[in-house]
Amino acid sequence: MLSNRIDQLAAPPRPVPLRVACRALLGRTGGMGAIFLLTGLLATWLFIGDIRPIAEVRLALSSETTTGTITRVERTNTTVNDVTVYRYLFAFRTPNEETFTGQSYTVGQEWSAESRVTVQYVPDKPSIARIEGSQLSAAPMWGALLVLIFPGTGAALFLSGAVSGWKQTTLLRHGEVAGAKIISEHATGVIINNVPVIAYDYEFPANDGEEYMGSSKSMPSGLVGDEAREPVLYLPRNPRMSTLVDAIPLRYPLDVDEYGQWMAREGVWPIVWYALIWAGILGSVAYALLRTLSDL
Repeated sequence: MLSNRIDQLAAPPRPVPLRVACRALLGRTGGMGAIFLLTGLLATWLFIGDIRPIAEVRLALSSETTTGTITRVERTNTTVNDVTVYRYLFAFRTPNEETFTGQSYTVGQEWSAESRVTVQYVPDKPSIARIEGSQLSAAPMWGALLVLIFPGTGAALFLSGAVSGWKQTTLLRHGEVAGAKIISEHATGVIINNVPVIAYDYEFPANDGEEYMGSSKSMPSGLVGDEAREPVLYLPRNPRMSTLVDAIPLRYPLDVDEYGQWMAREGVWPIVWYALIWAGILGSVAYALLRTLSDL
């Protein structure tokens, strides 16, 4: 339970400890979403990292072909419907007598080494090429969509937590304090570690003399509802934007020091974890951009 010094919170704007902001931005679902996202991105690069959508489009728009020779045939560890995918290394010459190499894949073996094949390529960038009747990557495009479901779900959860955390951080910095009365509470249907997330509906008086309704979600902890009037933060310019202070997803309740500033007992792990998450995300985005630019 918060101490009564919450009533002495300094006037906004006030600084928000970085560890509190990072914890709020992760929220209840953001941390889980980040794990799904980063694990999904790793799986994406491992299983479908060789997919080149830009190159696929450029080849689809190109009708330039020539004759090439398969230099090597390899059996991959990838299967589609229990059929092994094969990799072919090939070489070909363009009309201006330049030699290029490339690789293609088929489900099941279609050719052998030294076979003559028809090669389709992009005239202004012959390094983008494939054997007609084959594909550029080991995994089919529909397989890529299935793999992307996992990081996509993680990204949605991470973004949801970030939006909620941004709102709470804004209220910590710019919000006014009021006493809220809990009107009702109900399970949201979301369960984290076998514990249901609860939605608390409340009402509170703002400085303009009006009563406003609000709703906050929190894991049951005994902190929300233990006081006749729960501390709530709201934006003076928009009192409909509010949050219960005890609903902010922190490991320890927030308090204020003798100067009216937020005082938190959170460790540094939220900062480290949040930095690692963004390092993983930005690294994946940079890698994807470099791969894409190489095919332009």
